[in-house]
Amino acid sequence: MTGVNEDHYQPATHPGDIIEVRDEETGKMVKRRIILDEFGNGTKTRPLEEGEDQEM
Repeated sequence: MTGVNEDHYQPATHPGDIIEVRDEETGKMVKRRIILDEFGNGTKTRPLEEGEDQEM
């Protein structure tokens, strides 16, 4: 994923949680959902889909 800081550590989070990370291109905080990486760890994020932002 280009432009989003994937190394932003937020304790007590789990796959499926919505977190805010800093977009490195714009410098703004954006909401993303934690997903499992290829090793089964919840260390990757993806953009929110339509309607997911109401879950917070």
